[in-house]
Amino acid sequence: MLAWEESYKIGHDRMDGQHLVLVALINQLDININDDGVQGILPDVLEAVGAYLGYHFAEEEAVMRAAGYPGLDGHVAMHRAFTEQFDRLLALAAAGQVLQAALKVRSFAIDWLIRHILQADAEYASHIAAAGPDARRPACA
Repeated sequence: MLAWEESYKIGHDRMDGQHLVLVALINQLDININDDGVQGILPDVLEAVGAYLGYHFAEEEAVMRAAGYPGLDGHVAMHRAFTEQFDRLLALAAAGQVLQAALKVRSFAIDWLIRHILQADAEYASHIAAAGPDARRPACA
């Protein structure tokens, strides 16, 4: 289980809330991995994690775009690389290796998410904070 820590906050309330949801989804995956009685819904949990990641990445990119974040292209590339790896693991699950895929997703997602939040997300959050409160709202919101 991954415990949410205050140090994971980047100072952007909406993104911090979404990061907390991602931690909760990864923890749900962990619960399902470790409880034989509910392993049958692992494909659904994996799908939920993937769907929320897609939503979160789109939201985060919109926030960065609205703030004129100069590192947007690199950040988007990180999101795409993560999504490609996640999709490969979903394919493994679809091929019948659900538990193996879930274990790999859990390990990969925990490591990547925490590093990404503490480094890449903290960097764009600093830029947005320096740009002022109007930079916190994406143009599409």
